[in-house]
Amino acid sequence: MNRKRTVLFLQLPALDNDVGGPRENIPLAGLCLRQALERSAESRHFEAEFLPAGADGLDNAGVVRLIAERRPAVLACTLYLWNVERTLRVVAAVRKMLPDVGVAAGGPEAAFRHPFLYRSAWANAIVVGEGEPVFAAVLRALRGGPPPDFRTVAWRRGRRYAWGRRTPAPAGPRDFVPATGPAGINPDANGLGYLETTRGCPLRCTFCRYHHFRRGVAALPPDEVVRRARQLAERGAKEIKFADPTFNAHPRLAEILLGLARLNRRRRLKFFAEVRADTLTDAQAALLAAANFTEIEIGLQSRDPAVLRTIRRPTDLAALERGVRALTRRGIRVTLDVMYGLPHQRRRDVLAAVGWGRRRRGVRVQCLPTLLLPGTDLRERAAEWGLVAPPRPPYGVLSTPALSRDAMLRIEAFLSATPGLPADSPTARFVGNVLPGLFAERHAIVLPRAADRAGVPGTANRRTLVLRGSDLFACRREIRGILRRAVHREPDCLWQFVLCPEREEPLDTLDLMLRELRRAPAHWLDRSAGPCLSGRMAARRIMVLLRRGQRYDRAWRRAAESFLRRSFY
Repeated sequence: MNRKRTVLFLQLPALDNDVGGPRENIPLAGLCLRQALERSAESRHFEAEFLPAGADGLDNAGVVRLIAERRPAVLACTLYLWNVERTLRVVAAVRKMLPDVGVAAGGPEAAFRHPFLYRSAWANAIVVGEGEPVFAAVLRALRGGPPPDFRTVAWRRGRRYAWGRRTPAPAGPRDFVPATGPAGINPDANGLGYLETTRGCPLRCTFCRYHHFRRGVAALPPDEVVRRARQLAERGAKEIKFADPTFNAHPRLAEILLGLARLNRRRRLKFFAEVRADTLTDAQAALLAAANFTEIEIGLQSRDPAVLRTIRRPTDLAALERGVRALTRRGIRVTLDVMYGLPHQRRRDVLAAVGWGRRRRGVRVQCLPTLLLPGTDLRERAAEWGLVAPPRPPYGVLSTPALSRDAMLRIEAFLSATPGLPADSPTARFVGNVLPGLFAERHAIVLPRAADRAGVPGTANRRTLVLRGSDLFACRREIRGILRRAVHREPDCLWQFVLCPEREEPLDTLDLMLRELRRAPAHWLDRSAGPCLSGRMAARRIMVLLRRGQRYDRAWRRAAESFLRRSFY
């Protein structure tokens, strides 16, 4: 019997500076595709594999090494805005070691007119939209069969891509919910599980792509939803997040909630979902509470009717307020999403929407920048509406005709200064005897050091290098070299470069380090709204750790803190 070839699924995690709380990277797409493979004739030729859980904490070199050790025939990559650039670099490195590996890519970041995805011809196939109906055909082509003839699949021919002509059948409900069990979907190490009950969305919002992927909404039967929830609970789930864009768009929502309430009589499970509040009934809110939905996310986006019409987000604001009250008076926490940088939106609308939410008891406001995501109507019409955003992820709008860059910066400053509004993990302290927020992997480098120890220690994708020495200013060239090598070798890592001086050092050392970091290409976190608008860096930061028991001049400490706070997020 011929040995099966391996399809290795790769979904690189989102990295941020928050060192508290669990991290999520459940490969839901890969699990659905593995199920599609197992149900197809290609299962005679391929078997699926995932990287071990520890891979989520590795740098690029570590991920490449793990992939090369497994020698897959096919690498199947799930792309998000936070991992697309890193995935391209990882695949390029893998191809140097495994030149014959086939590469297929898809996910939310894959779009017909992507700003850079197709330029390097890095993948054999790029799939736009649902992957389950076309995955077997892609695998068949990668083992020598005919190229897939689907309009949603771009197949590489030399340095170009060609699209097929046929429209694939949409995925059915049994396709987008993988089985639970040892070889299926399971809760993560923190007890978090995911469950998708619908595909598609009844809304047509210009900033979103859900309605482009399919027409109508396909729904899992209520008894199947409850059965999957029970299986996740039996596998150790403590919380289940429903991955539907609009949970109450399910046509049989009441039956689902009644079944979950029966399953969760002892309230050992917590549930989370996103709902449309202006269509939520009081009876549905009562059922959500009975089932133990502890948190609900609601998209308000704006309170300006003209803005809502422009983004095709029809909202009855009075009904939305009733829906919010129906949830909060039953003890369900509400996360209210507000966007800024939408077409025609003014600063007063953003502040009014944030203020409206903050005045509601039990409501947490989440104010987010508008993103020009590839494949969305908003991106296609950006020039018409005068929306300005970087060409690379995360594509956050930086200015509009109604909101100048300065006005956007003032909104960011307001959000950062307002208690209770979550920010993008800004640094709590840059100079001190204790530095909150240092990464778990830390390496001390004593300067000057021998030439044969010029490497950059560590393997984690979030790493702290503590630079110690009696005269750090005298070692400034060596320090700049350490920073240069670190960022060059691992451009997708989050770096903390921590000076640990024995006495006050010239602030010129910090300035030289900052200039060295600014020479490197920006990390995607540096292009997010807060850092990008303020000109501060977020992904590679400099701090100063003061020795305990050592006295330092207060004016020097304040000057160092001020300089770093102006330079880093």
